[in-house]
Amino acid sequence: MPDTRIHPMGAARDHFFLTLGMAKACGADLSEALADGRITQEEYASIMTACRTCKKPGACSKLLATFDELIAAPDYCVNRDKLAEIAAE
Repeated sequence: MPDTRIHPMGAARDHFFLTLGMAKACGADLSEALADGRITQEEYASIMTACRTCKKPGACSKLLATFDELIAAPDYCVNRDKLAEIAAE
C-alpha cells in the first residue's frame, strides 16, 4: 500500500546544494539553462522544490560524495527526467 501521509519538506539550503550537485554530476548546468532561456524561473524553482520532497537525501549526498560524474540521476531522483533533458540540450 503506498504511503499517502504528508511528509515535511527537507531544508531548502540542503536541497539547493543537492540539486546543484546532482545537476552538475549529470552534466546539466541549471544556471546556464536559466540564463539562456531553456528553463524558466518557475521551472528552476520547481526543480529546487521537487528535490525538497525527496525521501532519500542521505543516499543522494553519499552518491555525490563518491562520484563526480554520473550517466544519469538515480532512479529515486524526482528531477531525474528534467536533469536528463537539460543535459541533452
